Amino acid sequence: MKREQFLRNRLEMASHNLMCYSANYSMTEPKEGFEAEYKEASEEVEMLQAWLKEFRADRIDAMREFIGHINGTQYGKTWDGEPCATEIEFEVDTGDWYTRGDVRLFHLGVEVQGWFIGEHNACGKYDIEKDRRDSRLLKITVDSINCVRYIEWVVNEEQ
Repeated sequence: MKREQFLRNRLEMASHNLMCYSANYSMTEPKEGFEAEYKEASEEVEMLQAWLKEFRADRIDAMREFIGHINGTQYGKTWDGEPCATEIEFEVDTGDWYTRGDVRLFHLGVEVQGWFIGEHNACGKYDIEKDRRDSRLLKITVDSINCVRYIEWVVNEEQ
């Protein structure tokens, strides 16, 4: 087993632990009585994610980035009945024409749930910010199984 695969496996387990010690699906709050375990799992996830960024991104199974906009979002529920965003239809900006891009369907990782489901099941960051922005272009980072792990606005309007 190579170091990168070991770290990826460990990150998967650490993310699972963080989910178990979290009070909500977006993993922003610890369960009552599990604050220390939540903090440890959160720090471990952050550390492993930082270490994995050291590996080359040109490998077939590495993360890929796409720029484009969201056409639609599919929602569902978690095993405990909490709402979650499950998939997005993402139109990759090919530069040809804004409405004629390369449309792809991606699963959404737990890391990006806050973009779609806010605290107390309210609107997430995407719905709150999309209408006030001049551009809806997003950069998404997708892993080898087509799961979105990171989202950011392409145009930084927070200056």
